[in-house]
Amino acid sequence: MGLRRLFKRSDSAEPESYFNGVEPDPSARPLLFKSQSQEITSVFLMSLCTVMSSANQGAISLALPEMATYFRINGSALSWTISSYSLITGSFILLMARLADVFGRKRTVIMSFAWYAAWNLFSAFIHNDIGFDCMRGLQGIAGAAASPAAAGLLGAVYLDGPRKNMALATFAAGAPVGYVIGLVVGGICSQFLSFHAIMYFLAIIYGAAAVLVWITTEAVMRASTGNKWEQLRKLDYLGALLSTLGLLLLVFSLTEAAAAPKGWGTPYIIAMIIVGIVLLGLFVTWEFYYSNPLMPMFIWKYPGFALVMVVIACGWIDFQGVLNYYSSLFFQDIKGYSPILTTACLCPQAVMGIIVNIFAGYTLHIISGRILLLVGMFSFLGSALLWALVPLHLTYWAMCFPALILCVIGADLAYNVGNLFVLSTVPPELKSTAAGIFITLSQLAQSLGLAAATSIVASIIGVNQDGLAPARLLEGFRGAYWFAVGVSGVGVILAFFVRVGTQGGEHRQIPDNEQELPEKTGDDTSDIVNIDTTTVTEKDS
Repeated sequence: MGLRRLFKRSDSAEPESYFNGVEPDPSARPLLFKSQSQEITSVFLMSLCTVMSSANQGAISLALPEMATYFRINGSALSWTISSYSLITGSFILLMARLADVFGRKRTVIMSFAWYAAWNLFSAFIHNDIGFDCMRGLQGIAGAAASPAAAGLLGAVYLDGPRKNMALATFAAGAPVGYVIGLVVGGICSQFLSFHAIMYFLAIIYGAAAVLVWITTEAVMRASTGNKWEQLRKLDYLGALLSTLGLLLLVFSLTEAAAAPKGWGTPYIIAMIIVGIVLLGLFVTWEFYYSNPLMPMFIWKYPGFALVMVVIACGWIDFQGVLNYYSSLFFQDIKGYSPILTTACLCPQAVMGIIVNIFAGYTLHIISGRILLLVGMFSFLGSALLWALVPLHLTYWAMCFPALILCVIGADLAYNVGNLFVLSTVPPELKSTAAGIFITLSQLAQSLGLAAATSIVASIIGVNQDGLAPARLLEGFRGAYWFAVGVSGVGVILAFFVRVGTQGGEHRQIPDNEQELPEKTGDDTSDIVNIDTTTVTEKDS
């Protein structure tokens, strides 16, 4: 209703500018928000999209030992409880980002929250690990849809400047905040209830969040007008199929190689690796020639885009693929801590994550992104080295605590720099796609990193890790930590070649919400303003 008044058209039916001819102020509240409280509420609800994945992963990581006992699994089978979510999220993000362009970003967020709540509820009634992993994968579809829609929405609303930096830093802060929520919920449920209670909790929270987004948050735009079914028909389903199958085969083969009868020499492992690589090659080739590709390949030609993405991938292989996963197992399986005590050990990460995001929000327009990215990658390297060298009986504060702190410094600095760089590098019509690629790469890096680390650990201490002495377990975990050292070293070297300046300074791009609005179509969308971003051209600043 408020948007209809804000975008009221003149008698001549000519569309008005979003700012009605007034030169926009990057530090001012966007006119889309009628009050500061609505702005804060909307940004908070969009931040729940990043809370979603991190809370999920944090809670499940605390419940891994209980799940191992309940489902009678360990090793690579246990790692699927984590990687099934991130793998499906990474595989579907680009398709979901395109669907968000068809149905609207606000609607996509609402449907994602509702979908996520439903599959969390259903998973609480599953009593075997394969079924539970499938439910986790279906939850991952919600993560794939929500994050690019929310990131594109915020990127469309704000002008490049300190206010946009703060909004996106708040969006990024959802990850550490969600992680600590997940740790607390996972610790309490695992200690006093069961891991099924985690699923009930997430179902209730996101069911309520879907209703709140519908009631309180204004929509920004739909990327294109016209017949929805025609747009759905033109979506790149073959590209989605090729990329998903290729990634599934590749990750499955990496995860299960150590457990196969002949290890890496097992015929079906070799076959799946080859077929997976071939399918991914076909996906890339198809994207060059299809008229409406899932991933426009020319986007990788924007200056610095590809290099920043590779550096971010190195960081996420370390962060979620190795360090966070094995730190939880380190405290519970090696040190023998209870879930609640493990939660207390990991909580400093979330506190530091909030501090780092506040710091980033205030300094991204002052400090060069290249410097912040280098600090982040060196932090990953330092964290991995500390974990690789930690003795069995050393006190928590000597090496584990600084390793956890360095890890989250690396993650949040890299995320903020990468996310802002991606959103400010591409033109308005590619913001959702670029955000989708950014999230895709980070999620897939997590899955590939976890698969590789699991395989390394299994090759050192074997597939069946039940009953192993803590010293023997630590020996296997060190293999994963040294793998993280190597990956973060590559990230540090590449970060030296990145050319990213300050974000949101004087030079800025005109965001989506300054574009002119086309004529209203017959499609009644009471909560969405229709903007054809496929034909938008950038205005001169």
